[in-house]
Parts: sequence; C-alpha cells; structure tokens
Amino acid sequence: MILIDFQVQHVLRAYSQQLSIKSRISKEKLAKTISQKDEVTLSGESKKMLIIDKIANEMVAQLASGSSRNETGRAILQRLSQEYGRPLDIALDEGQGMAFKILGETNGGVKEILSPAESSRLQKRLYEVTKSYIYEKIL
Repeated sequence: MILIDFQVQHVLRAYSQQLSIKSRISKEKLAKTISQKDEVTLSGESKKMLIIDKIANEMVAQLASGSSRNETGRAILQRLSQEYGRPLDIALDEGQGMAFKILGETNGGVKEILSPAESSRLQKRLYEVTKSYIYEKIL
C-alpha cells in the first residue's frame, strides 16, 4: 500500500487535534479538583467577637487620644476606676503610648502619674473592660 504525503499529513493533523482536545479536557478536570480551596466559615459568635475587638480597639484609641469623651467612654473609664479603687484619667505619653493618672478626689486635678509598668497593666485591663462593656451593650 502506497501512502502519499497528503494522507500522512491529514492523519497527523487529525491525531494532533484529538490530542489537544483530550489534553484540554484533562486540564479542565485537573483544574476543577485542584482549584477547590479551603473554606473558612465563622460562627455568629466569632463574627460578633471580631466586631467587638474592632470597636474596642477604636474606643481605646479614642480614649487615649484625649478627645472629648462620650457617655460610653466615661462609663468605661468609670468601671476601670472602680476596679482600680481610685479615680483615673488617661493621657497620651509621647514615647510610651498611654499614661494613666490618678485624679484628686476633691478638685479633679492630677494627684499622681502612674509608672509605665502600671500604665501598661492598666492599658491591658482597659481593653478587657472595654470589650466586656461593648459585649454587654450589644446583647
């Protein structure tokens, strides 16, 4: 049997077309199985806690900035003062972040500025008090 060049080229072209179709199909199948990504679902409580964290961070930053305090800010600072046992105020300290001051009971002036270690401990507690206050208000 004699085959001419045209027939050989035609068979090779048909074969290469079939190979390309099969490789495209196998790539699509492989892409579907590989492209399945991990999915993270958050519970309603987790979403609520994330929102509370964001709000608490903003509230602490607002309290530290020394801007005029709203009712919520005053209530949070009052709770922290009650826990500490003495009236507190917050101010920004340029190099160290927040500085807590103990206010005089009679005239409201600054009686004492707390140490950086004590201020750091109170800052952490302020964040926790803020979170609990916001959580109570949301529920």
